[in-house]
Amino acid sequence: MVVDDDKLVRKGLISAMPWEQFGMTVVGEANNGENALKFMEENQVDLLVTDLAMPVMSGIELMREVRRRYPHIQIVVLTLHQDFEYVQEALRLGALDYIAKIELESEQFEEVLGRIAALLRQKTAAETPLPRPDELGQADEVYALYALTSPVGGTGTDHADFAVPEQAVEAEAGVWVWARVPPDERLPGPDGALVLFRNVKGMDRKALLRLIRDYRRTGLFYDYDPSRPHWTVRRDAAAPEGDGAGTAEDIDRIRERWVSFEWIYDDGRFAAMTDELRRIRLAPARLARMFFSLADEWNRLYRPILPELIVIDDFFPSWCHFESWLSGTREAIRQTNARPMYSPEIQQSIVKAMNLAHQMLNQPLTAGDIAQMVNMSSSYFSQCFKNIVGRTYTDYVRAIRMERAKRYLAHTTKTVQWIAEQVGYSDEKYFSRLFREEVGMLPSEYRQAAAVDGSE
Repeated sequence: MVVDDDKLVRKGLISAMPWEQFGMTVVGEANNGENALKFMEENQVDLLVTDLAMPVMSGIELMREVRRRYPHIQIVVLTLHQDFEYVQEALRLGALDYIAKIELESEQFEEVLGRIAALLRQKTAAETPLPRPDELGQADEVYALYALTSPVGGTGTDHADFAVPEQAVEAEAGVWVWARVPPDERLPGPDGALVLFRNVKGMDRKALLRLIRDYRRTGLFYDYDPSRPHWTVRRDAAAPEGDGAGTAEDIDRIRERWVSFEWIYDDGRFAAMTDELRRIRLAPARLARMFFSLADEWNRLYRPILPELIVIDDFFPSWCHFESWLSGTREAIRQTNARPMYSPEIQQSIVKAMNLAHQMLNQPLTAGDIAQMVNMSSSYFSQCFKNIVGRTYTDYVRAIRMERAKRYLAHTTKTVQWIAEQVGYSDEKYFSRLFREEVGMLPSEYRQAAAVDGSE
């Protein structure tokens, strides 16, 4: 069931998602929480996709009611803005995942639904008892072989390099467990990790399964090292330091720091921020989701100077892989932005100006205003900005304002006047004229075209 107060978003989501490809059918829709609950009283719903910000009854309120009345229903939240505090509350209430509407704009429909389907499989597997011989509960040491080639909840079928012992049982997709018999030299292979759990004697099957699965959720991701593909974990040390969620304050602080530019040029700052990120130990899926959003922000910020857009993988098998991607992204930005005619300090000032332009998009700031904020003279700032970015500050700001306006037009029902004000223009007519010059059609025409595209 899909719940969203914006009819265009609701219809677009229903029509564009490849539901049947993943064995799903949309059984209903609603424009607010109250109507959604009325529908559920008479219809079977297994998965609820709901907006967070809605009139009558918010998505959070709807989630609480669904959890109370229909605990079997899995929930995915839908949000336009990256309001992580709000999203965190939804996740704490048991949301399976969340979809940023920017993903829908990018037409990543199959990718998004595939991720949700994988999480649903994971949820189902977590409720499946582990069939094990009695000796498993009598052993003090248990081996677990983890596949690293697919995300948690994947199919677990693409592991040709694995020589899984005959006595091993697949605890869940991509995880095999056995006791007593030492593994042969072929394990774990290039795409796996072998973990020996100690001090597990006396654990019942359900507790042992939970231990092994919980370790896969976060501990395995941060502990894995390609140079050390097998290691030992004691039962009392298998649980991660945190729950993998991170507090709302953690999320907000991390996002704010990584959207800024300091980590690009300051090696010490980059190392400190990376260490902090690993110390918090966000769940791998949460980490990837956060940096998917951040990569989108970096592309918006650095697009004029990047030869190609920053691309982030849908799945990182380990922290080592993620850290390698992060370092490579940093180096790509540094190399692209390296202009021998300007010092690193000037380059940092221009990147800071680009960042400020994004953060203060609704304010009518001139090049002189921004130049003062980054401690440069107006004329020299304009010269440096054009040489480094490839366009004037005025052209750059206009382009990012129109991109933001296009998102509002496509994904909200707000008035053109409201949208104009949000992107820094108080005069609706002036905004409409600039929009037509930049995009080739009036705002109202663009909204109509977006509605047609979303319904096809």
